Amino acid sequence: PIEATLDYLRFVLELAAEGRAAGLTPLEAAREADLGRFAGWPDAERIVGNLHRAYAELAGTPRGGPIEVAAALTDMVAYNGGRPLTCLA
Repeated sequence: PIEATLDYLRFVLELAAEGRAAGLTPLEAAREADLGRFAGWPDAERIVGNLHRAYAELAGTPRGGPIEVAAALTDMVAYNGGRPLTCLA
């Protein structure tokens, strides 16, 4: 499980770098992404929150520093088709 988690984090960082370079928002990057082997993971909307974090850190926010939580949650709900978040992780 640890290696799978590390692979996912590397995937998120790569996706964030590509999305940011293309001028995409975290939500847009998530919607365009092929989640591949991570598509079946519970709480698929987590990708959006993770991208918000990665985008912030790429912009210079210190690791673990504050992000715009309301924007991240709003985008996560949008990615989830407007349904409430499940948070099974």
